[in-house]
Amino acid sequence: MKIKVLLVQNSAIIGNKSATIDNVYSLLDKYTNEKPDFIIFPEVWSIGWYCKNFHKESETIENSITINFLKEIAQSFNSNVIGGSLILQWDNYKYTNTCPVISKKGELLTTYDKMHLFSHKGSEENKYIKTGDELTIVNYKGTKIGLSICYDIRFPELFREYSRHGVEVFVNMAAWSNKKLEHWQIMHRARAIENQCYMITVDQTGKISENEYNLGYSMVINPWGDIEESLQSEEAGLLYEFETKKVAQLRKDFPLIYDRRDSNVNLFNYKEIVINE
Repeated sequence: MKIKVLLVQNSAIIGNKSATIDNVYSLLDKYTNEKPDFIIFPEVWSIGWYCKNFHKESETIENSITINFLKEIAQSFNSNVIGGSLILQWDNYKYTNTCPVISKKGELLTTYDKMHLFSHKGSEENKYIKTGDELTIVNYKGTKIGLSICYDIRFPELFREYSRHGVEVFVNMAAWSNKKLEHWQIMHRARAIENQCYMITVDQTGKISENEYNLGYSMVINPWGDIEESLQSEEAGLLYEFETKKVAQLRKDFPLIYDRRDSNVNLFNYKEIVINE
């Protein structure tokens, strides 16, 4: 089956959600007649990566400017939407970094809460956000798509678990620093290779603060680990169609998935030898 995706690589205007949304409208304008199967956005694309603003910029799932915009886009493009992420506030002042999934009809189908929180170099995401604890798989016409957000990519066990559930396409939505280009490319390619899956990455670009910028470099990576298409650091859309049957063919020709010995977490015995001199 062929799946056409439109990746939206935008630069958020921190502190001005409405201006950011207007800018995204302009990025999408040229793709009005393309009708992709999925339109995919970056992490916190409508507010930018600035953790201290997360509570202030949070929304409720019942009354969300960001989700309402995504619903409008889904209906006008006749496309499903994997909505990057936004900060949601729940009862008891719980906040999550959440990806909404919207149907072509504009219905909120499901969500994914970021499971690993980036809390280094002054970001302190874990100070403001609660971790998610559940994988989310979108089954699109028989093809399973596994969702992840940014820092999740550094934890291969999450993607291994997805592949054990039959996932063939990974999506990672991010606000990733331009100081870590090699990590960005190597880890996404590795997750694709390890699990013989397509990997779709969508990152913000543009300024975060005086000395911090997002990377961009949104990519489509095939199950062999090759980068089939990539943006660089510009604001842009990336329209790409790929063939999912390549996953099954690779897994048949090179049965890596079937050679793995991880069906039982207690499979491997353990022994240790101590040398003191």
